[in-house]
Amino acid sequence: MVRIIAKSQSFIGGIGGTIKNMGFFKGFTYPLRTFKILRESPGLLVYIIIPLIINISLGILLYWQLLNLGNDSVDILRNYAHDWIEILNRRIPKVLPYILPVLKFIFFLYIWLIRLLLLVIAGFLLSQVGGLLGSPWYSILSEKLETKLLGKLAIQEVGLLQDIKRALAFELKKIVLLITFTIIGFATNLLPAFGTPLAAVVGISSTSLLTCLDFFDPPLERRRLKFRRKLLLIFQSLPLSAGFALASLVWVSIPLVNLVTIPFCVTAGTLFFCEEIYPRFFQVQEEMEAEVNKGAN
Repeated sequence: MVRIIAKSQSFIGGIGGTIKNMGFFKGFTYPLRTFKILRESPGLLVYIIIPLIINISLGILLYWQLLNLGNDSVDILRNYAHDWIEILNRRIPKVLPYILPVLKFIFFLYIWLIRLLLLVIAGFLLSQVGGLLGSPWYSILSEKLETKLLGKLAIQEVGLLQDIKRALAFELKKIVLLITFTIIGFATNLLPAFGTPLAAVVGISSTSLLTCLDFFDPPLERRRLKFRRKLLLIFQSLPLSAGFALASLVWVSIPLVNLVTIPFCVTAGTLFFCEEIYPRFFQVQEEMEAEVNKGAN
């Protein structure tokens, strides 16, 4: 009997772990689900056209600049590798033929890591600047979608001046967070052998977090949450939010594709909020407040 109970507990635990792990993949699918939402609600497409024009213009300029930067970085790395091999050839000429294939592989790996990081950086910058320039249309898009999905819209009015202050504070806090992660990534990069791959992981994780924060922000900002509360909600929604964050970063990092995916990720962020965050953290409170206001009237 004890063995049967133990096996049952182990089986149930395994199912629970599987469901928990599936949460990551469910979060990963949210950007794809927006195509169905927009197909069912063609009226929302009106708020996507102008941001698309902004993103395409900005993306062309951004990729042109980063392409030049990437080519210059590869040339510098290639010259450095050539000089290093020359030094090794003078000091250990007999051993060099054996380690040269390994060195070429490391050089090849580093070049592609640089290119990957540049793509991630380009996508991140495009989502940040494009999101900022397109925010008036994204805000309306998010409002319309939340009204459609929840049947209501929660907005805490604070006035135009306070709105501007909150927007500036939000961007400054993101910059501080980005600088912190950059310092950590730079320090990690100094580690021998595995420093660059670890720094890449830090960079992708930090940009995923900030990207997730941006695409979740419209419904969260309408409720005037503090910056720390917004971050906490992301961590409380793991692993779903991790899947969503990584999927959004992938979509905004693919060259040319990312020129049109930011509005879809904004839509996906509001969809995620309505299905995952709102029922867990806001529904009961907002329904109680609605009842109190109704009774007061």
